[in-house]
Amino acid sequence: MVVSDATPLIYLARIGRIQLLKSIFQRIQVPNEVKVEVVGRGKEKNYPDAYVIEEAFNEGWITLGSLTRKNEKKASILIEAAGIDLGEAEAILLARQKGEENILIDQAHARTVARQFGLKSKGTLYMILVSARRGILSKEDAKEDLSRLVEANFRISTKVYDTALKIIEKL
Repeated sequence: MVVSDATPLIYLARIGRIQLLKSIFQRIQVPNEVKVEVVGRGKEKNYPDAYVIEEAFNEGWITLGSLTRKNEKKASILIEAAGIDLGEAEAILLARQKGEENILIDQAHARTVARQFGLKSKGTLYMILVSARRGILSKEDAKEDLSRLVEANFRISTKVYDTALKIIEKL
């Protein structure tokens, strides 16, 4: 089981690929704030991806993980000290609390903080590349998914985008 922040869930849901998470990890766990972000606030704004993610919770392969009281307090400190948001802080601390090696997180600064906590950060692009490498997605589907991410306002530099396309082509 891997712990995830909000962004990979949101963007994979937006491009119709949230099932990639289930295919690769079987189960995903998120802290409370991430569920509030992706389902609660998303539904308030009537975002279609919020309903897709809620269905994954209902199916039971995305679950809620609880932080210890000590880690809840640490999350508040981490927000101030590291300049990341509550969902990112809770996800990092939940992954550590559970003894996980990896975390699904996209924002560059939060990835740096995760590394400082000894975690290996993976993100939305990783999910597409691994899915293509394992044959879950065809090369063409993976390339199309990269384009769809950009269309869905996923923040990615031209250099990273080009590198991802080259990796897909070499598979």
